Amino acid sequence: MSLPEHCPSCGSCGFPMREPADFAGGQPGAAYCSTCGDEAGRLRPYDEVLQANADYLVRQQGLDPAAAREMARALLAAMPAWQAGAPGRGA
Repeated sequence: MSLPEHCPSCGSCGFPMREPADFAGGQPGAAYCSTCGDEAGRLRPYDEVLQANADYLVRQQGLDPAAAREMARALLAAMPAWQAGAPGRGA
């Protein structure tokens, strides 16, 4: 089952969530993607999300691990889940 062309994006990393498996816990409507959210749809700890996003950048874009971590840190800082006052903010 595919979702509509306009799809939601993860509130933690911005990943477009098109298929049920893209959502945390496989639950369409979850606020986070399967990388940033756990099986219950809750946001994972910041350090786990940061590392998972850095690892993705190393794999997909061939970045140096230190550069990937800094890029991931900048990306997360701009996302709603990690803004000051947001639940789960750990940056």
